[in-house]
Amino acid sequence: MKRRALSVVLSAATLVSLAACGSYNTPTTTTAAPAATTAAAAAETTAAAAEAKAETTAAATEAAAPAADAITIVLGHFGAPGEPVTNAAETFKSELEKASNGAMTVEIHPNSELGNAKEMAEQTAINAIQACLISQGSLDKYDIRYALPIAPYVFTSYEQAYAVVDGPFNDWVSDGTLESKGLHNIGPWDYGFRCLTNSKREVKAPEDVKGLKIRTPNEVQKVACFEALGADVQQIAFNELITALKQGTVDGQENPLSTIYNNKMWEANQKYLTLDRHTWEAVNLTVSNDFWEGLTDEQKGWVTSAADVAKKQMREEVQNGEADYIKKLGEAGMTVTEVDMDAFKAAMQPAWDKIAEYEGSKDDMDKFLQMVADTKV
Repeated sequence: MKRRALSVVLSAATLVSLAACGSYNTPTTTTAAPAATTAAAAAETTAAAAEAKAETTAAATEAAAPAADAITIVLGHFGAPGEPVTNAAETFKSELEKASNGAMTVEIHPNSELGNAKEMAEQTAINAIQACLISQGSLDKYDIRYALPIAPYVFTSYEQAYAVVDGPFNDWVSDGTLESKGLHNIGPWDYGFRCLTNSKREVKAPEDVKGLKIRTPNEVQKVACFEALGADVQQIAFNELITALKQGTVDGQENPLSTIYNNKMWEANQKYLTLDRHTWEAVNLTVSNDFWEGLTDEQKGWVTSAADVAKKQMREEVQNGEADYIKKLGEAGMTVTEVDMDAFKAAMQPAWDKIAEYEGSKDDMDKFLQMVADTKV
């Protein structure tokens, strides 16, 4: 179509050029063409140009328009603007839509618009939404083994955490248990090591936590960690956290540095930041298993490839951003304190016992700890 249109336009342009300029052998005196012939030629030229323009416009529109049967993935997550998880979700959207040439699109709902983590997981499991970004603490409600990687003070570095969850742990949980509950985990991205903030006092040692009212998610790992330190632990949904801090319902909370900074927690009476790095956690791109099984192998490949790009970006952003977040939080007025992590780890035996009991198998806990010990980075 484009070739024919171009030919018509070139022919029309040649006619116009010859009529306007003549040729080198044309005598200076000419006989005027009949008016009717001139009008007909002009009309033909105009029509040809119009046809060419219409065909070119139609071709461009056809190329730009998404497929009429495009698959839309509704993706919910908790992240605020500027957080690594929010940036990674946008990258996933961009990469998937580009790879599929618009055959798959992503509709993102950040800031817990679709509910808290538990509610988003439930919606995903029944395919009310197609995907969510949730932590292992939410996935362990569907496969209890996801409780183990977020036990306090298991990992000492990002590299170690990635090697375990991408490798032996992923192999262990890829046995269909999660799928039987309606979910399919594309894989862990990152969320960072979690740190403590509070409004009351600087925390330098484990005993400084005693008596503080600390908000945690409704996850046994975090609850057990801070109960072992003597805190008064309360579970409050993330979308209610800032209000609870401002009103003094709780004294403090624990989250990755990116979440602490991007939610401006210093404005919610959080004066003290303790870099205790008690738990490493990842957000997991989790999709409805019914949705996943309905995709072709090619479509699954597009999703997986886009997720890999987003994962790589988020992991780099989380790691590279830590020093910057610490600096900015200090500049915002927070007192930033480094601590002896071994001293805090020494207080964790009661927490480890509770997590093993919650998971239901000391053998599973031992198996996981052996994975960590055997993973060299």
